[in-house]
Amino acid sequence: MNNADAPRSLELWLGSRRVGELREQSNLWVLAYDQAWRMDGFDLSPALPRSAGEIIDGGSQRPVQWFFDNLLPEEGGRRLIASDAGIDAADAFGLLQRFGPESAGALTLLRPGQQLPPPALQPLTDAELSARIRALPRQPLTHGAPKRMSLAGAQHKLAVVLDREQLWEPVGTAASTHILKPDHEHVDDYPHSAVNEWFCMQLAAACGLPVAQVAVRRVPEPVYLVRRFDRLGDGLQAQRRYALDGCQLLSLDRLYKYQQATSDNLRALERISRMPAATRIALLRWQLFNFFIGNSDAHLKNLSFLRGANGWELAPHYDLLSTSVYKAPDWGVDELVFPMGNTRRYAAIGRDDVAAFGDSIGVPRKLALRHLDELAIAIRRESHALLQSYEQGATHAVDPGEARLLRQIVFGPVTDALKTVELLR
Repeated sequence: MNNADAPRSLELWLGSRRVGELREQSNLWVLAYDQAWRMDGFDLSPALPRSAGEIIDGGSQRPVQWFFDNLLPEEGGRRLIASDAGIDAADAFGLLQRFGPESAGALTLLRPGQQLPPPALQPLTDAELSARIRALPRQPLTHGAPKRMSLAGAQHKLAVVLDREQLWEPVGTAASTHILKPDHEHVDDYPHSAVNEWFCMQLAAACGLPVAQVAVRRVPEPVYLVRRFDRLGDGLQAQRRYALDGCQLLSLDRLYKYQQATSDNLRALERISRMPAATRIALLRWQLFNFFIGNSDAHLKNLSFLRGANGWELAPHYDLLSTSVYKAPDWGVDELVFPMGNTRRYAAIGRDDVAAFGDSIGVPRKLALRHLDELAIAIRRESHALLQSYEQGATHAVDPGEARLLRQIVFGPVTDALKTVELLR
């Protein structure tokens, strides 16, 4: 166990620039910006203004701890990496000390005086990756990796570099370019999750939603690969971009990613963005797409914003997959995270609820319904085309179980959602 009275600290770096220092003592966290960063840097988040110089958490309001805790994995993923490292899963600061060199986002957290080796890439063979997947959940995917890495979220993930179809693991100061996820460990309850997410992300792209590039690789176990939206460049030239998720931007504890999923908080994110009108429409379409595919896990940490020269802008969407399909044939009783009108239940959502949701985030009712109809037409067309493309197997071997799941998505949640909004009669 950690001695709560012993002060601990970490240096915060963004690329080659030191941002400041993160300290923890007696269970209170402190962020101290460096003077040089205060002069020409930027606020790490709206709740952490550099003009304050030093920000000290209180007993109930803990913006510093909430911000940095959001960089770590959640739930089982946190427990697994903590156990592998011999650290109490409740010791968030200790986990950041261990995994800060490659956490979620652009910040690098180092122990005082710690220096990382020069950037390099270490090959990750399919055989090695397959062995790590088969070792789940006894060991995390990062077990045996050359760099201690931590990614936010609940599912098992590994940060890698994909360059010319070869997988590599970053070493030293090298930045990862992709995140990979194998099938869910509970295969009986959530089968074929890798191809599920690939299909839904491809469908979103075909319907005009901004999403990251994705692929499925077989080692031979299927793994889902997604290009990191917070990276620029490839290989050793990859550079980190500064991005925050919804909980970080709103200064919320990660535990409130569902409870605080409200229209009011979507409006707050719109106001933070540099293009509120465009963000408003993008959030509407994101919510509608989640409704059509049956995604009951689209919460505040599934929205991120990139910091540009002129402010915050909504990042490409990620973590889009059909969760309701795993509740077949009762997906109609599943619920959205963000309510539509007065309901979250899929089977109860109709056009009036969509119009009410649009109104709640500042989109006129007629415009909201127009986007609903346009997206519904696109999803109906593109979901069948994408399913047919997968089943033809022109570029891959068709897995019968995967094909069955994709058909269940298209002819289950998607078709029922279309009926609900009166596109199919």
